[in-house]
Parts: sequence; C-alpha cells; structure tokens
Amino acid sequence: MDTVLIATLFCVLLATGILFLDGRNRIVLSVLLVLNLAFWYLVVGRGMDILYAENGWMENSQVAVLLVSCVGFVGAAFALRMRDRALALLLAVLCFIFSFREVDVDELEVPRWVIFLLAEEGRAIFFVVALGLVIQVLRDARHYLDHWLGYLRSSPGIYLLEAAFLLVVMSGAFEEDLFGFQYHVFYEELSELLAYCLLLAASLDLPRALRAIGK
Repeated sequence: MDTVLIATLFCVLLATGILFLDGRNRIVLSVLLVLNLAFWYLVVGRGMDILYAENGWMENSQVAVLLVSCVGFVGAAFALRMRDRALALLLAVLCFIFSFREVDVDELEVPRWVIFLLAEEGRAIFFVVALGLVIQVLRDARHYLDHWLGYLRSSPGIYLLEAAFLLVVMSGAFEEDLFGFQYHVFYEELSELLAYCLLLAASLDLPRALRAIGK
C-alpha cells in the first residue's frame, strides 16, 4: 500500500510543476514523470533491486547528472549578467559538492591528493568558495528581494523548489526510514536522482529565464 501512496506523491509533485511552466519545460517534467514511473515499474513491479543498490546504477547516474549540472551552471554563468553570475556559480559549486557526497572517493584507485581534496579536510575549500559566492549574492539582496516573485515563478525557481523538497524532505525522511517502508532505500535514491535531474533542467534554462527578470 505504501508503494502506491509514495508513487502518487512523486507523480503529484512533478505534475504540479507542469501546471506553472511553459511548453518546453512541461516536456522536461513530462519526461521526468515517465522516468519516475519506469523506475517504479522496474523496481517494484519487476523486482530489479540492483538498480538502487549501493554504488549501483542510480547512484552512478546521480553523480553523472550532478557533474553535467555543474558544467551547465558554469556555462550559464558566462551567459548571464554580472548580477546573476554569482548565483549560477553558487549552484555549480553546490552541484559539485553534492557529487562527491554520492561517491566513496576513498575507495577508488585515485591519487592521494584527490582523496584529500574530495573525501577529507580538503573539501573545506569548496565550502569556502560556496560561502564567498553566498556573500556575493547577498550583496545584491535588494534586487532579489524586489524581484523575488519573478525568480520564484521562473522555471529554474520551480525546478529548485521541487528539488529542495525532494532532497530535504523526502530523501531525508526515507534515509532515516522514519516510516518503516520496505522500499525506503529505493525511495531515497529516486528522490535524489529526480532532484538532481531537476537541477540539470534548471541549469539548462537559467540564462533564458533570468534574462527576463529585472530588465
């Protein structure tokens, strides 16, 4: 019974975004909705537990999507006005931070300095960079406060809101197994994969969406 309820919740979340987006972005969410249903069929219907196993297909896909999203946000930064550039770079850094969170770097056959940088104290460098970008964004706080509704209703705004809900609320609850669901690990991995796909969608539409705000 819980699988039906959770599957419905995932579908409703994605379908809600479709109501507020334009044609091209509706297609993106529709594709994610189909992908979501495909995973439910394969895992719950066909018993393909291997898809969400540790270091399995879903986790590897999460890393790949995050790295592509990082590149997408960096590319968007160069296409945006100076004011929004720091915001795009901040999102790029966050995607990169999320990516090495999904990988057990210390178990890979990589140079020691890579392990230090991505799995040990060296990670602090990226958090310092992120903090610097947050400060830069806050310098334009007046602009963002004046146009908060425009940012919120833009396609990246909707994508980021949905991604945040999936990561903070749903993934967090399933990771802690608060409800004792049989497929809680699958729910967690699917929440994260869909959230990262939404970040990718936001990175691709960021320049077009933000150019129309605060002209």
